[in-house]
Parts: sequence; structure tokens; C-alpha cells
Amino acid sequence: MERASSYKPGDIPLEQTDDRRLFCKFHYKGVLSILIPIVCGPILLGKPVMALRFVYITTCLYLYYIFDIMSTGAVALAYVVFAPIAGIADSPKVCTAYYTDILFLVYGCCFLAITMQSSRLHEHLAFIVIRCVGSNITMLQLFLAIGVFVIAFLANPTAAVAFWITVAKAVLTEYDNAGVLKMNSEEKLYEPGGAPYPTLPVVGIYLTLCYTATLAGAVSPIVNPNSNIIDAFVGQLKFEHIILIMIVPIVMGLCVMILWIQIIFLGLLGGPIKRELKELSNNATGFQESIEARKQDLGPWKVNAILSFILILIIFIIMHTRKPRIYPGWDDISPTILSGYSVQSLGVVILFAAIPANFLFCRYYACRRPDKPGTAPSLLGWKAVNKRTPWGEIIMLGAAFCCVFCAKESGLYKAIAKAMSEPRGDFLQFLCGACYGTLFTILSPAAAVARLALPIMRTAGNNFALPFATALHNQFMLPISAPANTIVSGLGNVRPFLFLFAGIIPTLFMMVMITTSTCFLFGTALPKDSLKNMTESLSKNVIDW
Repeated sequence: MERASSYKPGDIPLEQTDDRRLFCKFHYKGVLSILIPIVCGPILLGKPVMALRFVYITTCLYLYYIFDIMSTGAVALAYVVFAPIAGIADSPKVCTAYYTDILFLVYGCCFLAITMQSSRLHEHLAFIVIRCVGSNITMLQLFLAIGVFVIAFLANPTAAVAFWITVAKAVLTEYDNAGVLKMNSEEKLYEPGGAPYPTLPVVGIYLTLCYTATLAGAVSPIVNPNSNIIDAFVGQLKFEHIILIMIVPIVMGLCVMILWIQIIFLGLLGGPIKRELKELSNNATGFQESIEARKQDLGPWKVNAILSFILILIIFIIMHTRKPRIYPGWDDISPTILSGYSVQSLGVVILFAAIPANFLFCRYYACRRPDKPGTAPSLLGWKAVNKRTPWGEIIMLGAAFCCVFCAKESGLYKAIAKAMSEPRGDFLQFLCGACYGTLFTILSPAAAVARLALPIMRTAGNNFALPFATALHNQFMLPISAPANTIVSGLGNVRPFLFLFAGIIPTLFMMVMITTSTCFLFGTALPKDSLKNMTESLSKNVIDW
């Protein structure tokens, strides 16, 4: 810690050595920063020129991001520089594309989590969770999955994850203090002074939160991209159709996701993680006594915690009633003006900063005199916001939104739609639609893809567009695949390669299940006899193979 705190820019962060064989260990990121643009260079030789220029810039940017070659915030600004230089889009439009409505939703949810920490609400809720699950890691995972699913389905996945990851961190901190779980790994930090990396069991708990939120949003009539999908298929699909398409894949996907995380992060099938957790479980003998002592030290619920909890419940209610589509919401009052996610999240966040600092009566509304004269501190202070907000991850999420915009401006979507509109066999079009939908939602949030790309993909026909739309729910592979993933990455310090490792099985499983259910349940939404033709094409392809 002394070495990390005394580090200054310009100092050598790694020990000096004469062993040249350690070059790749210490300097591989510098080599990759030069090698990646050179290796990807042949992409620029193809046509259409603008679309492949975009593909080249995007490939380099995401490889830099995944391999953590540069700081996330610096990598995220690549589109601002290179999209205008490449002739893809004007600089003002590119900069505007970074700051969408959903980005401010993420800001609001981060501020919500920080308010919970500042008021110590998360600690009070953590003891309630511990009372339900004890020191059992598996029970904690299932409990959090249920809690996230309910709020994500009824309100918003991003807000649900921001709420529960704060509670989960408090629970895991108590586990760490009691010695039943090791929260932080001993892995050396690449950037001195940064936050410590979590251990694999902790990463498993965090990823359960964002993956469950994604699956809950896939069957919710309130959450995007379902609303955008319905708008794109006006007169053909309703919310009941979306739920019918998704219900079986979601139920099975939840089971597969939880099982997969149990295997690779919680040691279900044995291995060093299982042995370590078993050794630490021996410390659970005095766990309840330790928790009771900690709870006594925390004391009763204070006014700040109660106020924070009330305002957070108000946020969830406002999110649920904004525009639920199944009944008129408060945003439907003015049909010409859209109040998006930023309005509902930041509106209550302003109250976090305003109460009770700026109102004299708020000092005494609880019949308690302040400890010292002067204005009472607010629920949310800007110093805490500036320190705890994951600015780099949020800027990278903005780059993911800009990726969707630049892909449209470069003509990539039109080129794909034109290629897929040509007769290629129903099965091949169906499979390509599922693959393209999964690819684009890996690179960018599904709501943005559905809003900008799906209307263009509709020109390729329902055989391609319908599986493309349903595959947009496969938001597992990167921290920027969904705003909920960004919250987990930023607040939990989970790196992109862990998302890739954990998301591969859920992504493949959901892609197969969603597209299969779309085909066999809604063959009538496709052109006539397409289901029969697709089945025959599948049989022929299998026989030929």
C-alpha cells in the first residue's frame, strides 16, 4: 500500500530486471498497441469503403478495451478522433452520440448507489439479507437473483443492479470481516493506486446480478429493447408475443446462467476455489455472534438511511409508471414530449443532493437537533460522487452508443440488410439474423441497436429481422453490452475478459433458445410456408454436412 500511495506519474511501476525473457510479461501491452492496428490493416482494402473503415476502427478499439491495453476512458474517446478523420460522420454528431438518454440513467443509478453508501443504508439492508441466507454463498446468489429479477422486471434492470450490488458489497464485506470469504484478491494491480480486484467467488456474485437483470428485462413489457422491437414490428407483434417468445428461454437461461457461474466462479465441480471456500467455511462457527456484534455497532436506522430508502422506493415506482405500455403512464400525458430514463433517475437524484441541506425545516422534521450548528449535510455530497463514480466505464458506454451511430452513418446496416434480402434459404437468413443480433448487442446496448439498426434491418424481411430483434436480448459478453453490465464493471471492478469468460455459455444458449422459440412459436409472423422451408433447409444442410 505504501508503494501504491507513493507512486507518481513518471516513476517506474515495475521492478527493474536484467532478465530479457520477462519482456512479454511486462511489456506485452505495448507490443499489442502497435501490433493490433497493423494486423487489422487488411480490413481497409475491402468494400464498401466507409463501412469497412468503421469496422477497422471498431475492431481496434474493442481489442484495446478487452486486452486492457490503455485506460478505459482514453480508449473510449477513439470515435471522437477517428470517425471524422475517416469521413464517417461529422465531429459534432459523433460527440452528441456519446451522450444519450440512457447514459444519464447510468449516472443516476450510480448516484443512487453512492447515496446508499453515504447514508449507510446498504449496511442495514445487508444485515437483513444475512439474516435470510446466513453464511451460505449459494443461498446468497439465489437470494440476490430473485431480488434483482423482481425489481428489473417491474422497474428497470440498471436501477435494480445499482441497488443490489451495493447491498451485495456490504454483505460480502461482512463475510470478509468474519473470515468466511475472501473479498479482494492478491493480484498485483496494473495501475498503482487503483481499486483491488475482487476474487472469483465475488465476481460470480456480481455477474449474477447483471445477467439476471438482463434476463428479467427480456420478458418485461416495461423495459427496452422490447418497446423498440414492438415499434419496429407495428401490427405484427405485441407484448404478449414477446413474452411468449422469451418465457421458456428465460426460465432455462436463468438455470443455465446460475449453474455456469457456480461451476467457474464458486467451485461447484471442485478445484482450488472449492477447496478455498471449504477451508474458509470453518470460520463460520462464530459467524452469527460476529454479525450480531457488528449490527449492534451500527445501531438503529438513522434518518438519512430512512430518507434514502423512501426516495429509492419512489424512484422504482416512478420508473414502473413512466411508460409501461400495458396501461397509460405519466409520460403518456404529453404525447408530443418524451420523458426518458434520464428524467426519472436524475429527478430524484436532485432530491438526494437537496434534502436536507437546503431547507431549514428539514433539520427538525425528525424532532432531532443537529449535532452541531449550521446546515445539515445532504444525503448525497458531490465529493463522494466524484470519488466513487466509475467515470471511465461510463464514458466507454457512451462509446458503445456512438458505435451504433457510426455504424449507421457508415452504411454498414444498409449493406448487411441488402445482402440478407437476397434469397439465401430461410434457415440461413434466420441463422444470420440471430448471429448479427447477438454480435451487435455484444458491442453496444440493445436499446440503441433496436432504435437505430432494427428499422433498417426490417428491409431485409422478417426472416432476418425477427431473429435479429429477439437475439438483442443476449447482452452478456462485455461490460458495455448493457447498462447493467456497466454498473457491475464500474462499481465491482470486474474486468472485460471476465465478462467474456462468464458470458460465452449464456450467450450461446440464449441465442439457440430464443431463435428456436421465435421460429416455432411465430412461424406465422414470417412469410408463408417459411417454417416448412426452414425445416427442410435445416434437414438438407444437416444431410449435406
